[in-house]
Amino acid sequence: MPRDGTGSVDSIGSRVSGMSGPLVLALLAGCEKNTRRILQEARAAGADLARISTELIEPALSQIGEMWARQEISVAEEHLATSLVTRVITNAAEPSGARPSGAPRIVLACLSGEFHALGLRIISEVAREAGWEPEELGPNVPRAALTAFLGQRPPQAVGLSISLPGHIPECSETIRLCRKAAPGTKILVGGRIFRIDPDLGALLDADFVAPDVVSLRDWLRTSRRALGRRPASRMPARLPHPEGGRPRPGGR
Repeated sequence: MPRDGTGSVDSIGSRVSGMSGPLVLALLAGCEKNTRRILQEARAAGADLARISTELIEPALSQIGEMWARQEISVAEEHLATSLVTRVITNAAEPSGARPSGAPRIVLACLSGEFHALGLRIISEVAREAGWEPEELGPNVPRAALTAFLGQRPPQAVGLSISLPGHIPECSETIRLCRKAAPGTKILVGGRIFRIDPDLGALLDADFVAPDVVSLRDWLRTSRRALGRRPASRMPARLPHPEGGRPRPGGR
């Protein structure tokens, strides 16, 4: 079944993944025009931003990272590629327009000690496309600052980005404090480390662990529909979890 309602999943995926090579060349050349054009072509092929991220941007940046590890390019060129994607990603998203009254809020933050903010930027736009109102706090957010922010105006959900397995203890403690500051707020955790080692998610008291942007998008869509059938101030106690993500045992 088509995932986006715009064409066959396989045909869209094949077309989009085939753009990875040209995207690598555009990024290494620092060509913003070609980078924008490639992302626009992926959108025109029927992919939403979640699939563009998972099937095009992530493979391209992974290849660039491998080139840096082999000393084929400099760290400056790798940083240029990341900066360029960060700059143009908003243009690949659907025009946001005004959010409907009562759109659920999701606060997005990188854990303390996490500095890779590109994923957060992408997730913010994916959440907007899914009908949420994202509030992006950026990289390296201290626990105290995050929990104080949540306590002032609790959102329906908070999303934490983690890229290093060594930060699992920090993530666990952050989740504990978030639950204390904003009881009832759904806590999501995401990062490619959960795709590499799915068992890491079981170490966290999160409501949903997203191994990729597509599974997170599906959770956001499902949750948004469920919220539309309930009072805006309440989050459903349990939600169906799309295939590919890991719900927290027992729900909440």
